[in-house]
Amino acid sequence: MNTSSDLCAINTSCSANTSDCCVTNTPEDISNLDLNSVTLIDVLLFMFACLLAAFICIGNITAVLAIWHTPSLRSLPNLYVASLACADFIVGLGCILLALFLLPPTRSRLFFRYIHLCVLMQGLNLGMCAVSVLHMTLISVDRFLYIARPYFYERVVKLRPAVVAICAIWTFGVVYSLLPQFIHRPYGDQPVCDVTMVLPIGYLFYSSCTIYFSLVLLIVIMYSFILRTAVVQQKAITAVTVYPDGSKGRNLSTRKSAWKSVKFFFVVFGVFFVCLTPVVVCLGLDYFYNVPGEIYRFLNLVAIMNSGMNFIIFAILKRQFRHTFLKLLGLNVCRKTESNDQVSPLAAVSNTSYLK
Repeated sequence: MNTSSDLCAINTSCSANTSDCCVTNTPEDISNLDLNSVTLIDVLLFMFACLLAAFICIGNITAVLAIWHTPSLRSLPNLYVASLACADFIVGLGCILLALFLLPPTRSRLFFRYIHLCVLMQGLNLGMCAVSVLHMTLISVDRFLYIARPYFYERVVKLRPAVVAICAIWTFGVVYSLLPQFIHRPYGDQPVCDVTMVLPIGYLFYSSCTIYFSLVLLIVIMYSFILRTAVVQQKAITAVTVYPDGSKGRNLSTRKSAWKSVKFFFVVFGVFFVCLTPVVVCLGLDYFYNVPGEIYRFLNLVAIMNSGMNFIIFAILKRQFRHTFLKLLGLNVCRKTESNDQVSPLAAVSNTSYLK
C-alpha cells in the first residue's frame, strides 16, 4: 500500500517532495505523532475492515459447509467453488491485518517496526489473488471441455485429476504468498510499509501482473469459445422434438442445466475481474507514477470485498445454495423435493452432478 503521503502529512513543515519530507521524521517521531493523529475516518475504516473480515470469513465458511452437508451440491464444479471459498476465507483473515494497518498507532507500532508483518499482509493478498485467478482459469477450462468436448470430458475429467489440479494451485499459492518473506527489501532510515517500496519489481510487477493478465486473457478466450458454442447449440436445442420416451427432453434438460452452470461461473468471474483489475493496474502504475494512498486503499478494499461477493452470488443465483444457507442458519425452508441421502462427501463428487 502507498503510505508515503500519510508519513508526510504528520509533519506540516515538510515540502511537497515526498523524499524531502521523509528524511525529517524519525520512527520515534512518527510513532508519537500517530498516537494523537487518529481521526474519525481512521476509526470508521477500521470498523468497516473488521466487519468486512467477519462477513468474508463467515460467508465462505457457510459456503463450504453448504457443499459438504448437501449431497446434491457435491460435484466437480462445486469442488472448485469450495476451494475458491477457502482462498477467500484466508483473504478475510488477512483483512484483519489491513484493519490494524488502517489505524495510525498500530501502523507505526507494528507494521513500521516489524517488516515481516508488513510483508505478510502484502504476500497474503498477492498469493490469494493468484490462487483465485488460477481457480477461475481451472473453472473456465472445465466448463469449456464440458460444453464443447462432452465425450472427452466424461472420459478424462475425474475426481483425481481435479484434486491434483487444486493441490497444485494451492502449492503455488502458498509458495507465492511466503516468497516475499525472503526477497523483500529491508526498511531504510524511514520505514514505509509500501508494497512498491518493500517488494522487488520482478516479483510485484513483472511476475504478479503478468500472471494475472495472462490468465485473465485465457479465461476470456475460454468463455468466448463457450459463447460461440452456445450460439450453435441453442439453434439445435430449439429444434429438439420431445419423443414419447423422453430422450430428447432429458437431453434438453441436461443442456439447460449446463448453461445455467456456465452463466453462474461467468458472473463469478465478471465480478472478480471488475473488483481485482483496478488494484492490479495500480500496482503497475505505482512504479512509474505515485498513486495517492487514498485511492490505493479504496481499490484495495474493493478487491478484498470480492472475497465476500461469491457468497452473495451463490445465494442469489443458486436456489440450492440459498436454501442450504438458510438451513445452516437454523431457518426452516420448505422444499418440494430434497434428497436426504447421506453419502461420503468425496465419493459423492461425480462428473454428472452439476449445479441445478
